[in-house]
Amino acid sequence: MTDVIYCLVDSKGEVYTRDGAESYADVAMMHGLDEHVCGEYRFDLVGRRLFEDRGSPTESAAAGAYFSQRLGTPARFMRYAAAGHLRHEVLLKLLDSSSRRPYLDTCASIERKYSTDCAATGDPCLESGCSIDQDGGEICLQPLLRAGEDYEKACATAWITLFERPENRIDAWRAN
Repeated sequence: MTDVIYCLVDSKGEVYTRDGAESYADVAMMHGLDEHVCGEYRFDLVGRRLFEDRGSPTESAAAGAYFSQRLGTPARFMRYAAAGHLRHEVLLKLLDSSSRRPYLDTCASIERKYSTDCAATGDPCLESGCSIDQDGGEICLQPLLRAGEDYEKACATAWITLFERPENRIDAWRAN
């Protein structure tokens, strides 16, 4: 999972991204763009920095404005995360080491709830029945995949509770 947001900017200053993209090609494919004629920018979430790999002054200004609007302050960034744009593995990297275990524990309880709720429907994914040991607290991937963005949003809510306090953030995100 990448902790970089890839962004393409066309000659008109339109900005394109894709949640979870691992390259400029991923963004281009989703939006039907030729990545070689667009400005290429990436935002490093851990370092809280914007990098220009290729672009013009106009494209650079558009990318800067885009990221400033969404990630320019911790409050904006929390709203961005709350909308489900980032996977919980990425959010984990942005917490101070002492805050990571409480976050992981909360996400695990969310995962167990999805697994338990799924098993309670009586409609298992496998013909032979549910493959997890619910009494042992095992977690099933299938209900998490079905929940998709809702699962990511639930973990983001737990992350925000911690990230709201500057002392729980990595150094790059402590200041506004």
